Amino acid sequence: MKRHMTDTGEGDPRALAKLRGRIDAIDAEMHRLLVERGTVIDSLIKTKGTSRPGAAFRPMREADMMRRISARHSGALPLATVEHIWREIITTFTRMQAPFGVAIDTSIDGERMRDVARFVFGFSVELKPVANAAAVVAAVAGANDLGIISRAARGAWWRGLVGVDTPKIMALLPFIAAQQRPADLPAFVISPPLADPTPFDIGVVAITVDGPVKSIDGVELLELAENDALVAVANPVDLADLNARFVAAGVAVRALSPVGGFARGVTADGRATAFYEEIVR
Repeated sequence: MKRHMTDTGEGDPRALAKLRGRIDAIDAEMHRLLVERGTVIDSLIKTKGTSRPGAAFRPMREADMMRRISARHSGALPLATVEHIWREIITTFTRMQAPFGVAIDTSIDGERMRDVARFVFGFSVELKPVANAAAVVAAVAGANDLGIISRAARGAWWRGLVGVDTPKIMALLPFIAAQQRPADLPAFVISPPLADPTPFDIGVVAITVDGPVKSIDGVELLELAENDALVAVANPVDLADLNARFVAAGVAVRALSPVGGFARGVTADGRATAFYEEIVR
């Protein structure tokens, strides 16, 4: 026997009105909570003060927040959508504490770089295109801006991170790894020295050696330019131990310098690596 849509509830005006009412109530509550979050941030600004460069950036706290979001997420809404919405919220409230822009290297895959910047930092932040990776480091130096550098960037741009009061690596992108995710260009986030740094999961060290860089146990090669390399090691970084490992492998080290670090990300497709752990639910 043929059934009408109203027999199954499909197209029932009263059911539709009830569902739309629930959506409106959820939207109103979400807005109320965002307003309340803004009030708390305003109190935070007055209590702690975040006007000096690097004071408002908390990469490890942000990473912990994204891990918790990933762990509790369920349902049909894509995790990448939730990540983007949350990052827009994080950026907006961070800029309330201390306005900042984002310098991006457009010399390699500039369109994808802009996609990454907008995905991570939203549309309220000013993007500042520059000529190359070294120019990103220069733009961040002495400012309250962040920078994004592609892992395919050319040259030993990390030399600008060596020393005291210089910009440092604070994050690795993407934080949530998944197949066919948007804004998937592998990149580093560069920041001014953090005013209140929390120990990173993974430390990053710039090294200069005589001869080729060899594979070393416990050391992950991030980037290489001639005899200069960027490597990732467990944090806290023990430079003496790291030097000894290279020497034991027959590599003559001329310089070792910590240049930042990053949180270990999470993977949504089960492919754990040195830099990504499986989402724990």
